[in-house]
Amino acid sequence: MAARASGLRSSWPLLAAASLCALFIAFHAAVFRPLAGRYHGALEHAAALGLMVDPSHPTTQLPVSPRLFALLADNSLPAAEAEARGQSGSLTAEMVQTLSTAAAHRRLETVVAEPGLLTQQSGTVELRAHLRLRGGYASFVGLLDDLARGGRLWTVERFTIKPATGATEDIEVWMASCLLKRNGGAH
Repeated sequence: MAARASGLRSSWPLLAAASLCALFIAFHAAVFRPLAGRYHGALEHAAALGLMVDPSHPTTQLPVSPRLFALLADNSLPAAEAEARGQSGSLTAEMVQTLSTAAAHRRLETVVAEPGLLTQQSGTVELRAHLRLRGGYASFVGLLDDLARGGRLWTVERFTIKPATGATEDIEVWMASCLLKRNGGAH
């Protein structure tokens, strides 16, 4: 028994190290492993959204989200086509037609719809239009909501609302839209 007690006394540093190691392993399993799992899950979720979080592990997806990529693709034209359609006036005519149709869907009467200036820049085409509408305020707000949800890049530059006869208002609005120019003919 004395030999065994003397063996335990001489190996106590080994037992203490083994106990401390077991304690660290248990602490790691209880605390750090779940944190690492949540971190890796967040990285996978970010990669699924198209975000590049870790540059050393680039994703195979685009660095922008698919919805943003679709929005940019839907609001762009090849540069040559944008130039030609801008000079012919078809871009502003389409814009005025789109706005008039959207207003009619909201039961707004289009009194005047006229194309405005078209500005060709190196990377964009800015279109403008001026509309005079007659209808209710709620219909006008609905029109703006429809335009905002429509997937096109619109800007309301200014508007005025004046009371008219009955429950209608005279609404005058100046709108702008932006199209991006793509290099080459690919979509």
